[in-house]
Amino acid sequence: MKVLQTLTHLNIGGITTYAYTLTKYLLRNKISVGIASSGGSWEEKFQKLGAKVFRININTKCEISPKLGLSIYQLYKIKKEFNFQIIHSHTRVAQLLSQIFSKLSGVPHIANFHGFYPKNKLRWGRKIFKAQGERSIAITPEVKNDLINIFGADKNKVKVIISGIDLERLEEKGLSMRLNGYPKIGSSGRLSEVKGFKYLLMSMPLILKKYPHAYLYILGKGKEEQNLLNLAEKLGIAERFKIIKNTELSCFLKAVDIFCLPSQEEPFGLSVAEAQYFGLPCIVSEIGGLKILVSHLNTGVLVPRENSEKIAQAVNMLMENPSLRSKISKNSRKQVIEKFDFSKKVMEFIEIYQEVLNLEFPQNS
Repeated sequence: MKVLQTLTHLNIGGITTYAYTLTKYLLRNKISVGIASSGGSWEEKFQKLGAKVFRININTKCEISPKLGLSIYQLYKIKKEFNFQIIHSHTRVAQLLSQIFSKLSGVPHIANFHGFYPKNKLRWGRKIFKAQGERSIAITPEVKNDLINIFGADKNKVKVIISGIDLERLEEKGLSMRLNGYPKIGSSGRLSEVKGFKYLLMSMPLILKKYPHAYLYILGKGKEEQNLLNLAEKLGIAERFKIIKNTELSCFLKAVDIFCLPSQEEPFGLSVAEAQYFGLPCIVSEIGGLKILVSHLNTGVLVPRENSEKIAQAVNMLMENPSLRSKISKNSRKQVIEKFDFSKKVMEFIEIYQEVLNLEFPQNS
């Protein structure tokens, strides 16, 4: 069987990581994998796995971009070279492109949905041009509910495959890093407003009153970087805050004491799952997919979103209660190993591929 995955780019991010991990374990199961995107920093990593990497002109967020016409032509060229039997999309424009190609070529389309931010739920284009494929994969039950109730998906064609992380990759030896401060509070993600990092910064003056040697580190890049640095100056915590770039998340997590993700919206939270695997007590917003990962005071601490005072209280509570930290650390690591190991989920993808090919698009595999 040959599968072509389509996504907008191959730069670092949650969807790229997801596609990379899926590629790795599909290849382990003797499924040939191609990747079509506009390119990015992870291209070489996909190639080293053994995937066929193709460039298509899809670097756009516009659903009616003229680039899609050229991209369809490029997909036909890839089909001639790679002869894929399934096209599996991961991002909105890639889903539209893959749906159109599927209709024209007869190649079945599987659409993977990674979550919807509020502004996406208001876009009529998503309701008119659904691009949901012969089957849709939702990474959480909440995403499935949105697909059905907001975007009119057929509930019989939507399959939930809870997202996961590559535990094997986390066990690989990487460079170690040393960070200053205690407690060292860490967070990671794209530096955008939706991640709620400003509320984490605003909690630091409260934390520093009790723990004057505390330090906040955020691993990530994005358009909010300067705004966060300016806020740190305004709050008087610039000397106790640092943005880190170009470091593996696993190395970063091994160097911090507490992990906090104060997102305003979060479909799942891969970084939280990775932090839990390393036994870090996690403080997260009581929203969306984060509640799949964190049960309050059992596998982490839930706080109301956009609430700096509650974040500070949660940090203080964890620091004052070593037994609670130990309990959360043990329970959350156990949960990740048992429920969120991506290698144990790959057969669910293969079953969907086989179902679509055998039942709806008979082809030789």
